[in-house]
Amino acid sequence: MLYAAVAAATMMIAACGTTQKTTTPTTTQQPAQVDTVAQVTPNSELLSIRELIDVFADEANADDAMAKYGYKVKKNYEVFRVDKYDKMYYKNCRLPKIITEGKYEDYPRALRKGISSYVAVQGSSMMLGVFNNNAYENLVAQVKMNGFHLDMEGNEDIYTDGKYYIACNKNYRTVRIQKVN
Repeated sequence: MLYAAVAAATMMIAACGTTQKTTTPTTTQQPAQVDTVAQVTPNSELLSIRELIDVFADEANADDAMAKYGYKVKKNYEVFRVDKYDKMYYKNCRLPKIITEGKYEDYPRALRKGISSYVAVQGSSMMLGVFNNNAYENLVAQVKMNGFHLDMEGNEDIYTDGKYYIACNKNYRTVRIQKVN
């Protein structure tokens, strides 16, 4: 037992005399992720993001802007048990089956010819939907090109310029605009 006490005391004295090096973690600043803004030409068959913003700001011009691109209109369009819209503009699309008066089973459906798209107008928001990945990517690039920056990433990537929110949903290929409160 005496040997154990001497060994413990020796180890304690030896441990007190050693120097230990402490290191502080070095922080390397990662460059902030900057979203590159490529200049893109808006698709000539679709309403551009700039035109969508202008139409949203002053809905009185909506019919003229939509007629310029050949959109047809259906007023009081309701997707059964999903949402109701004041107007549904559609181009190169067919309307789905009517369930009851003014209530449809789904959003407009794409035809094979041209680039199919629709614009759903609902009081406080407006949504542009396309059925083509290249057309959708072009719309997202236009959002960035028009001075919008990514505010929130998620199911819908939300971009803002301080005046409007533009939510881009890659799964549904939609671009939805609404005012910042």
